[in-house]
Amino acid sequence: MNLHKTLVAAAVCSAVMITTGCSTTTPTAAQSTVSQTATIDYNQQANQLFDDIFKENVMASPEYQTYLGIKQDYGKWDPMTEAASAQALARSKSQLARLGQLDSNQLDQQTALSLQLFKQALQNEIDDYQWRHYNYPLNQMYGVHSNLPSFLINQHQIDNVSDAKAYISRLQGIPEQINQLDEALKIRAKKGIIAPKFVFPYVISDSQNIIKGAPFTQGQDSPLWADFKAKVAKLDIDATQKQQLLTQAKNALIEQVKPAYQKMIRFVSQLQEVADNRDGVWKFPQGQQFYNNALKRTTTTDLDAQTIHQLGLSEVARIHNEMRQIMQQVNFDGSLAEFFVFMREDPQFYYANDAAGKAAYLKQAKQYISVMESRLDEVFNIKPKASMIVKPVEAFREKSAGKAFYNAPTPDGSRPGTYYANLYDMKAMPSYQMEALAYHEGTPGHHMQIAIAQELEQLPQFRRFGSYTAILKAGDYIVNISLKRWACTKIPTVILAV
Repeated sequence: MNLHKTLVAAAVCSAVMITTGCSTTTPTAAQSTVSQTATIDYNQQANQLFDDIFKENVMASPEYQTYLGIKQDYGKWDPMTEAASAQALARSKSQLARLGQLDSNQLDQQTALSLQLFKQALQNEIDDYQWRHYNYPLNQMYGVHSNLPSFLINQHQIDNVSDAKAYISRLQGIPEQINQLDEALKIRAKKGIIAPKFVFPYVISDSQNIIKGAPFTQGQDSPLWADFKAKVAKLDIDATQKQQLLTQAKNALIEQVKPAYQKMIRFVSQLQEVADNRDGVWKFPQGQQFYNNALKRTTTTDLDAQTIHQLGLSEVARIHNEMRQIMQQVNFDGSLAEFFVFMREDPQFYYANDAAGKAAYLKQAKQYISVMESRLDEVFNIKPKASMIVKPVEAFREKSAGKAFYNAPTPDGSRPGTYYANLYDMKAMPSYQMEALAYHEGTPGHHMQIAIAQELEQLPQFRRFGSYTAILKAGDYIVNISLKRWACTKIPTVILAV
């Protein structure tokens, strides 16, 4: 900052020298005040532009609005068309040109960094337009088929009748979303971009789960019907209004959602017939170029694949050596491979695969987080204002979802951060991983990282709500420190009975 002030003062003096023959003497207090004010004003203008561009992108995405707690386009979905992609590209180019008019030399350090980050993000989007089809809109862990119901269940809050009608509107909009999805899959299929064969049974199973149960068939309520009923039941409105909303939602589910999902299942089943078992992007046209670009985007470095692979091998070797030390601490008699088998198969490390076991797992995970939260003041002087809850992954998608993940809170605190634990198969959730998972996804991991970032009001919004891999994964080091310093469960005490 001092260097910057000196440069501004020198610039002012240079301008004065042209008209008055000013020598390079120290500027007057009045001149310094003028230059500082001009600098502040320019920074404010830059930050306002950052927020204006961020708002433009938010307003172009009804779903992102919902994630942020904005209800302007609450009954709409994001378009998935080629036209929408082209519009986004044009918007990025226009925004980059506007940012290009800013002079970074006139900005303070933080604002100059913001400019650099925003320009780079937009340039990446423009450069990556050529790769927009290099993805799987449907895959075994997430995709349109599961994101639509998950979004409604977890993101679409119903606080009044208008919110409920917006939910119904989104139900009615699902057929168009499926039509756009089918077209997107066809475009990719023509380019040879089809998910490997093992993906399709999971997609079909998850899709069938959405239209299983009431009001589609006999049995328990389907996921969306149960969610809508529960949310409407909490509204402070009369019984007649509630029944009207329920009837409208039921009709939308039966008349729009069910046929749309049946159509998608038929198309995906056909696509499965032409899929193969190749599971690497090397099978794509220009797959190597795409892979290299993905590496650069993910790592923010110019490291090539072989260098990264060797780094991974060295890290595995380091971790294996730490595991061998643990084997000695617990007096385990056997090889590292045998230790893996023991840890993977011994029943002492697993909760029962029933309702009671799953409830016990969630209770213990919450306890770990509670203890961690009570000790944060020992190390951290900034803590998130937003709260966090722990939930199991919903039944309709738990078979194919990852073992744990995190969803961010809304900025206004109306929706808490959520750590999801996948309890579909308790044999995949050993107790010795529970504490690390809770800390990684929750506190002091992603929840602290993301919630605190959102609450940094001095930064422009695109940085508060953006995602930077290097920052997100830096949280792993915080979790590692936390485990070594505060871990409730010490591995030696867990295995000493062997």
